[in-house]
Amino acid sequence: MNEKTREEIALFRYGLIAPLLNGHMEPKEYFQELEGKTHQVPYYGERKVAAKTMQEWLLHYRRNGFDALKPKRRSDRGNSRRLSPDDKDHILEIRKEFLHMPVSVFYE
Repeated sequence: MNEKTREEIALFRYGLIAPLLNGHMEPKEYFQELEGKTHQVPYYGERKVAAKTMQEWLLHYRRNGFDALKPKRRSDRGNSRRLSPDDKDHILEIRKEFLHMPVSVFYE
């Protein structure tokens, strides 16, 4: 996701919370009104946005400004998500020794 797309998404999010920032609407009523509606979200397409999500956007905006509304970049960006065959074999060997533990623990 490039910077322009992240900016468009942040503008969409700001557009939803703007009436609350201006004091035109009561938050509880406003969130209930918007919760069931389908929105055309940049990059993601048609989506319904939960009231809890909009409350979080509002909180993030009030704390950190417009940049807080931009989607975060992946923390593992640039790293392979696949395991090498050696890593897979190693995890399976450990797994055989500790059957009661989930595989995700060994992966970490």
